[in-house]
Amino acid sequence: DNDKATMGLLPYSLTGDLIAGLTVGCMLVPQCLAFALLAGLPVQVGLYASFAPLLVYAAFGTIRQVQPGPTALMSLITGQALDSLGLTSETDRVGGAMFVAWLVGAISIALSIFRFGFIVDFMSHSVMSAFCAAAGVTIATSQLKHLLGIKMPRYEYWWEIVAHLIEHIGETDGPTIALGGTLLVILLFLKQWKGVGSEETRRKSLLWRWFPKRKTNRGFRALKLVADMSSLLSVLVGWFWGLAYRESGITSVNLVGKVKGEGLTFALPGKNLPDGMKLDTLLSSAAVMAVVGFLETMAVGGKFAMQARYDFDPNQELLALGLANCAGGLMAGYPTTGSFSRTAVNAMFGATSLVACTISSLLVLFAIFVLLDVVAELPLCSLTPIIIQGAMGVVNVHDFQMAFKASKAEFMVMMSTFVVSLGLSVKEGLLVGFVLSVLKTMNELANPNLAVCGRLPDKTFRDLRNFPNAEQLENAVVVRMDARVSFANSRKMKAFCFQAARVREKNGDKIEYVIIDGKSINHVDLTGCEMLEILAETLKGRGQHLILANLKGPVSTNLWTAGVAQKLHLYGGYLCIDMDEAIDITKGGDPSQASKRLGALVRSVEKAAHTQKAAQHHHVPLCGNAAKGNKSNLLMTPRSNHSTSGSPASQNVKLPPDAENKIEIKVVGPEELRPGPPPLSGETRADIVTQILDDQIPTAEDLPVHLTI
Repeated sequence: DNDKATMGLLPYSLTGDLIAGLTVGCMLVPQCLAFALLAGLPVQVGLYASFAPLLVYAAFGTIRQVQPGPTALMSLITGQALDSLGLTSETDRVGGAMFVAWLVGAISIALSIFRFGFIVDFMSHSVMSAFCAAAGVTIATSQLKHLLGIKMPRYEYWWEIVAHLIEHIGETDGPTIALGGTLLVILLFLKQWKGVGSEETRRKSLLWRWFPKRKTNRGFRALKLVADMSSLLSVLVGWFWGLAYRESGITSVNLVGKVKGEGLTFALPGKNLPDGMKLDTLLSSAAVMAVVGFLETMAVGGKFAMQARYDFDPNQELLALGLANCAGGLMAGYPTTGSFSRTAVNAMFGATSLVACTISSLLVLFAIFVLLDVVAELPLCSLTPIIIQGAMGVVNVHDFQMAFKASKAEFMVMMSTFVVSLGLSVKEGLLVGFVLSVLKTMNELANPNLAVCGRLPDKTFRDLRNFPNAEQLENAVVVRMDARVSFANSRKMKAFCFQAARVREKNGDKIEYVIIDGKSINHVDLTGCEMLEILAETLKGRGQHLILANLKGPVSTNLWTAGVAQKLHLYGGYLCIDMDEAIDITKGGDPSQASKRLGALVRSVEKAAHTQKAAQHHHVPLCGNAAKGNKSNLLMTPRSNHSTSGSPASQNVKLPPDAENKIEIKVVGPEELRPGPPPLSGETRADIVTQILDDQIPTAEDLPVHLTI
């Protein structure tokens, strides 16, 4: 089963890994050069950041199709972090980038140790979408200087870049625009063609009908390959175009220039840091990069893992990314993470394991030793289209449109994130978006939907505003709150119950009961418990009674444990597990049956919690080959083999670290105790076995239990 979970629907194929690894390697080399340029670093740093991190991730990662390395987003944040420190010289920026990589790695490893993989759930899609959109606009704008041939220093803020470009628009260079603009149009054209969709859609299009449409067609597959390898195409065409310029005497096109590199470079982090550098600024940027990098990897990797139905571990991914960034810092690299575009190409070309990642890194190693002299003659404007194409890919206008239609509050959070990211930096924008999304959630919790409900012919209770024909109970008012009852909304809930009763009374109805339909309530905190007690007491003073109905099991247990059930009973109120019981009480029925059913539900919930806890934490003693981790059947015979302390006599036998994950329990004995309904006294099979092992079932004297390890 573990092998099936690991493999999923993606069987391993060395051939697929080889083809995918070589393909992505050819794609990675030009991209890493361009992304290093985006970060304001020498191009060879991009190569350094694309070798060791890939090898380390291949050793520790769990998402089999991810291709890590430099990305546009991480490059942008790295460049902004170095800009905020005023680092301008090449040596200082390389030293700062190395140190940032180490900080990102250390933070990721710390998050992994403390199992913070769940942090991915605290970044809303709307905030990340706005954050990525602002990053895309910033990235594309920052590269226009290379596309237009305008000389421009690095600026910290986006609006400063825009102002400089407008002010110096007259300094544009014709040959540079011709080269860079042509390549950009080609790359965007290929990207649009690739994303058109089905053959039918292509046939209906006025433009794409003239291009290959059928996916099985050789022409289609050839053009698809060119589109996937568009980064390599841009570099090759740009290099030969630049050569033609130089041969014809045109020298205005800026080149990468001489690359300082002699193979692999190893250095300790912090070695080249300038004195007086604000480490707290770098630390905050590194924390943002660690979180954003993890989210980026999980977004793209998780998608392909789900499609192929194989398991992965988010916390292990944090560790893998952390170790990869530490390795990159040792080799004069800068922060890296999983790439959207390269991972997609990797999966499409048949990658089935992280062997493909290793092959890509070896191709980068070849480039480090062989291609640096060739890279020196590469026009900068041939790298720019690669960056702009990637930047435009993360700008999703549709998300803004949907948010505007669906939720104005969500739209305002997105716009605030977008504007702050452009006005200051993406780091501040992400922080503002996170804070605003939390405040929005708190506001929604404090102001939940409150409704007066009526009964439909199918006996369900629905909001009278949406179902005006629903029938209200004769002597009771039914209210519902679509949220957990907490300190933030308890006061509003109480006031609404009083108001609902008063409105009915003004209409001439005699209200004896206020029923709270709890089907939308999944938790009640202590403030909520106190509110319910006060509400019941106040209603009793008015000659009315409070009934909580349709309660979920955990909520019932919560209220029972907090003593709310007893207090409500004292004030003439009741807890019911469904609406039928509540209605029966309003008609003069016996409330004791409701109390009995509630007690049974509470005991069932507590028993389920006990069973789950036992399954997670109960250690079974091993002996013989089982202690060595080999599969073995153990026979737990009668109680005489157990110690009087309640744990097995053989408890001193050492357990393998993951023994509890390898236990298969088989109950052997009387027919009524074997797995399958009805279990003994309502107990589950696992709970029976747990109690047997803990000497808690006196009737199990002769019941042996087989444990397969």
